[in-house]
Amino acid sequence: MKGLLKSCFFGIKGNLRVIGAAAVILGGICLIMGDPSAVGIFPFLPAPVLGAAAVACLRRESASRWSRYKITLPVRRRDIVKSQYISHGICALAGMACAGIFLCLALIIHGNIYFYYGFRDVLTLILGGGILAVFMGAIAYPLYYWWGEEKTEVIIALAILGAVAVILALSMLINFLTGEGGVTDTQYYVSLAVILLIALAAYAGSCFLSAQIYEKTEW
Repeated sequence: MKGLLKSCFFGIKGNLRVIGAAAVILGGICLIMGDPSAVGIFPFLPAPVLGAAAVACLRRESASRWSRYKITLPVRRRDIVKSQYISHGICALAGMACAGIFLCLALIIHGNIYFYYGFRDVLTLILGGGILAVFMGAIAYPLYYWWGEEKTEVIIALAILGAVAVILALSMLINFLTGEGGVTDTQYYVSLAVILLIALAAYAGSCFLSAQIYEKTEW
């Protein structure tokens, strides 16, 4: 498993340099400008971008024939799938950590002038991108193992759109269930926890489904 994880991270190593440089530049501009909209939007970006990079590296594996070679190794196909899901999860956590560092710097430089309980609080800004990345992975990998590497770009686009649609649908459902009287702070954070649990459950189920598809794939 360690070798498989190393191969996953080696595949996204080149993208990480570009993403890291872009994040530092864009994050620095947002911090210098201090625009509330930019400070509120930027924390949502690192985790989904890193998640998309993790999915995109599968195309590079196919181009280098590594995806075909590793199934000849003494490892189970389900372990290959698990390694991809674990690396995607680590990318999501890394993106959330980047968002947390950015928000800490925003608080240090500008003070607590941007954040308030609800959609613009620090916890939501950090978890929001992570949840989006998790749903992206839950959608992308079964499609990849079903359709193949030729449609990787389409799969990434569908994963992003699908993840956003799922989060919006869950948010609308929660708003409907809570009624028109508004949502209290307690209800909001309970709802956020529920969405997080649903995302993790979907991710686990997606991993099982991808393993089943990959086991039946003929090369």
